[in-house]
Amino acid sequence: MIIRKECSELVTNKLQKQIRFLKYRFTPYFIIVMFSFLASFVRFYMLPDWGLGVHVFMFLSQIVILTFIWLLIRALNTYLDKRIPFSNGPISRIALQIVLTLIVVAPVFTTMFLVTHKQLPTFVTREFVGIAVALFVVVIFLFNFAFYAFYFFKNWQDSIEDRAALEIQAAQLEKEKMDLQYHQLRNQVNPHYLFNTLTSLDGLIHTNPELASEFVRHMSKVYRYVLQHKESEVVSLYEELEFIQHYIRLLHIRYAEGLQIRTCISDEAKDKGVVMVTLQMLIDNAVKHNIVQAGEQLCIDIYDEADCLVVRNNKQLRKQIETSNGQGLKQLKQLYTFLTNKQLVIEDTADTYIIKIPLL
Repeated sequence: MIIRKECSELVTNKLQKQIRFLKYRFTPYFIIVMFSFLASFVRFYMLPDWGLGVHVFMFLSQIVILTFIWLLIRALNTYLDKRIPFSNGPISRIALQIVLTLIVVAPVFTTMFLVTHKQLPTFVTREFVGIAVALFVVVIFLFNFAFYAFYFFKNWQDSIEDRAALEIQAAQLEKEKMDLQYHQLRNQVNPHYLFNTLTSLDGLIHTNPELASEFVRHMSKVYRYVLQHKESEVVSLYEELEFIQHYIRLLHIRYAEGLQIRTCISDEAKDKGVVMVTLQMLIDNAVKHNIVQAGEQLCIDIYDEADCLVVRNNKQLRKQIETSNGQGLKQLKQLYTFLTNKQLVIEDTADTYIIKIPLL
């Protein structure tokens, strides 16, 4: 699937470059035709004595002459690109290209004028010839500067595309980094959780075998969920809630009356997505940082609000906290930034700690 997607992207990029090349390739000829048409339109009104055939001949001749100049300049540009590219010095390069164009074009047009000057109309005076020569020089300058402008435009466009590609690549690498950190975090949670549950189970086996059996059943369902979705990053909130009920039951068996967890999720919210084991991480975070005992009950409320999953608990902080590097919540927050434009919100007050997770 990945290879097919990459091949499709390569074909698309190639087609886009070909279309862009054709568009730039035919643009000069379109400009030449339009310029010749406008010149012929002006001549038609300034020289009404000329017949239609003469105007058509002048129109076609102008197209041929301008096309000849353009092809000549393009050939010189291609030749110089291989020997003196613009990157070596754009000013000297464009100056050389203009001089070479004039050196090639001047003898051709001088010869044409000498051969045909006796057949030219009477209005073709020295002043007319001087204006015509000046116009052709201007055209030569413009055609050459078109390559100069195209060089800088292409460099600018390539730099924009390269920068965009680098930004996309950087974002993908950052996303992969977050995925790796998330999986590492999840793998850290499971052994920690396993150690605590096995310790609790050991005590139950001797004191309450029936409760120990129930404990094992819920524990197996918790691990079945983790194994079934080990390759998933996002699951439906409904699946996460089904899983978390088993996990909550394990915590109730362990902490008894010291812990109260209430869930109130709308049916609409259950159809939305959430990062896998998000609730387990947040519940563990609350249990790890707060006192949990019958005399000081830890209350955790889980509900949805405005397209967010809210986890709220009262604060009764422990004096000593179990091993924690403080990176779990930070990594979870960074992961959500890649999955949605909405932000993970933390509200830490004197009495409560609230985390709002955007639903996907």
